[in-house]
Amino acid sequence: MKFHEDFRNLVPVTKEYVYLNHAAISPIPLPILYESLRYLLDISRYGSLPVNDEENDDFYHLREKVGKLINAEPDTISFIPNTSFGINIIAHGLDLNEGDEIVTDSLEFPAVTYPFFKLKKKNIKIVIVKPRLENFEDDLLSSISKKTRLIAISHVSFNTGVKLDIKKISKEAKSVGAYTLVDIIQSAGATEVNVKDFDIDFAVAGGYKWLMSPQGSGFMYVKKGLIEDPPFYGWRSSSNYLDFNSENFMLEKGPRRFEIGTIDVAANIALAKSCEIVSQHKDEIYPRIQNLTDFVIKYAEEQGLEVITPKNKKAGIVIIKTNNPKELSRRLLEKKIVVSPRGNGVRISTHFYNLEDEVKIAIDEIRKLAF
Repeated sequence: MKFHEDFRNLVPVTKEYVYLNHAAISPIPLPILYESLRYLLDISRYGSLPVNDEENDDFYHLREKVGKLINAEPDTISFIPNTSFGINIIAHGLDLNEGDEIVTDSLEFPAVTYPFFKLKKKNIKIVIVKPRLENFEDDLLSSISKKTRLIAISHVSFNTGVKLDIKKISKEAKSVGAYTLVDIIQSAGATEVNVKDFDIDFAVAGGYKWLMSPQGSGFMYVKKGLIEDPPFYGWRSSSNYLDFNSENFMLEKGPRRFEIGTIDVAANIALAKSCEIVSQHKDEIYPRIQNLTDFVIKYAEEQGLEVITPKNKKAGIVIIKTNNPKELSRRLLEKKIVVSPRGNGVRISTHFYNLEDEVKIAIDEIRKLAF
């Protein structure tokens, strides 16, 4: 039996629903859930003792597992409660001046764009490109200039499913002296993410989508040498934080400098376990997800449905164009089929343990309800 077949038995939602909504929230598989519960149960039994044990190495055993997934050193991985928090750290941590420009696009999730609107008060210009899916990179790069200081984009679009050529974008960014920030929440766990190969400066992700972890888990990658002095300080930002001295602050140089307060340890223990599982089995997981999205597109088109997601630029998300996608998604839920209305259609996001038969069930119902 293949790994994805075994793993499916560890995801209880599969017993009740046709669940094709991993780009929204993934159900937590039992071995990942167990890691959180084990820690919380130990606290119930032993109080602060397991907390001290888990923090003994400053969470480097967790940072290492997360870093391995995206080919990053553990000392470049910081834990964050969500993507919005991480992007705000970067937005307010960069040394930007009046007249500088930030380039992003109109198809981004608001977590990517909204943090930069605050910078308009400093006369930082936010350039929002309206890209075409098939020419996304070229449309984006046509708007960069010597004034561009940062390009902020998603690796995989939440509402179109398009996967961008990050290496191409980062190369052009560097040619004008700009940084590259990538939201990888829709790619980490679904397709290969290699921050060194991409040659990017920043990456952020919550853990509750393709990494199948609890809400409250998440991480941020910051290339060494960048934002050494973070925009916000907290008690854990100090290298001597365990002295509990309110007058003697010494800035932490490692990744904890961005973790201004207590992190959600239980959630991030689960995240690290998920990263470990995906890293160990990515040679099966990533192709399996690609095969499923290929099947979604093929079967949808065979049923006469229009697919928005480009066939040659995708990861785990497929958008099927429909009228009134919110109502259609509601009616699918009545039949225990879970998808999301996004963009101009219904979003199907299959993880590696989904089945082709589940895809058929969902698309057959979409076709019945859409016509």
